Amino acid sequence: MLINYLTFILLFCICESILNVTVFAYLKRYFKVDDTDSPKFFWFNISTFKGMFERFVLYTSLTLGITQILIVFGAIKIGTRFEKNDKIKNDYFLIGNFLTIIISILYCYYYKKIITWV
Repeated sequence: MLINYLTFILLFCICESILNVTVFAYLKRYFKVDDTDSPKFFWFNISTFKGMFERFVLYTSLTLGITQILIVFGAIKIGTRFEKNDKIKNDYFLIGNFLTIIISILYCYYYKKIITWV
């Protein structure tokens, strides 16, 4: 059982490290998102931490079979967009959210593959 927990966390940490340096860094450059002055949470910008936390919650919920989290995620995202925020473009927002969902689903898929393989 401990190996399952370690695999779960290890998969998440390795993939998040790679994604934050590649895919999400590219999206920030492409959409010219400047978060250099955003507050820090541990050693991450708050926006980076928020994205990682979203993916972790989705990944955990999907792994446990709680697919309703996708509805909750959508509702939360809609609710946070009611205030006008000109700093973040809608395309960046949508692409980031869809990537978060896809990545979380892939985490869940590969975690289940690894667990059945081990």
